[in-house]
Amino acid sequence: MNALAVRTTIHSTFDTLASLRGREFGAYLTETQYELTRMVRNPGVAIPVLLLPCALYALFALLIAGEAINKDPNLGVFLFAAFSIMSVTMPAMFGIGVSLALERDMGLLRLKRAQPAPPAAWVVAKIVAGLVLAVLAYAPILTLAVATGKLALAPGQVFALSGALMVGTIPFTAMGLMIGALCSGSAAPGFANLIYLPGCYLSGMFFPLPKSMYWQAPIWPQFHVEQFAMHMTGITKMQFEPLSMAIATMLGYTVLFAGVTIWRLSQKG
Repeated sequence: MNALAVRTTIHSTFDTLASLRGREFGAYLTETQYELTRMVRNPGVAIPVLLLPCALYALFALLIAGEAINKDPNLGVFLFAAFSIMSVTMPAMFGIGVSLALERDMGLLRLKRAQPAPPAAWVVAKIVAGLVLAVLAYAPILTLAVATGKLALAPGQVFALSGALMVGTIPFTAMGLMIGALCSGSAAPGFANLIYLPGCYLSGMFFPLPKSMYWQAPIWPQFHVEQFAMHMTGITKMQFEPLSMAIATMLGYTVLFAGVTIWRLSQKG
């Protein structure tokens, strides 16, 4: 009888744990679904994030620099990488960051803490939604570049570049969360632009910098993401720092931004 009771208790415990894990996974899935739906339905996020990078790439790569790319295929890879980085990082900055700031203003984070849901569900939901939006924004640029022949890379190089771009979204996701944790809902878009846009130009992401400005390029995360992408494609002409340095800097920025976010969200107010 005692052995039977023990076996029954063990089976009951495992069934309970399995049920709890299923409910927890369902909570994460539901939160992610709602977060992604909210972002896509918001025209202030969906239109610039999903359409602007592809439209700019078509303008510069096809119309303005089309003949130059035909003469120098590396230029096509350079422009493709630049606008692809823009497409995968904007959702993290302007989707995740601004939405977090608005939710803080409305007191939704306090409400979510009081709900019987996993504490990290809303964070995971925002990160996954940002990655999904990044893929949705990157796919049209990749399709356009391949269809027009402006991307002189082998399939393996394209796959490696795409993976590098997805990894490159991580520090920008942490930065977006930091902005959302530090700023109010009305100020978050302005601060996001103030940090993001200068980095796109001063990092040399869109055009080569003069030598007098080389010293400041490594300050910007965009520079290291682009260097990581160039190493993954194997194009040595556009590699200006070691692969280990690019990875270490991206990791360092991620830890720094995430640490500030955790500290701020742990404070009251």
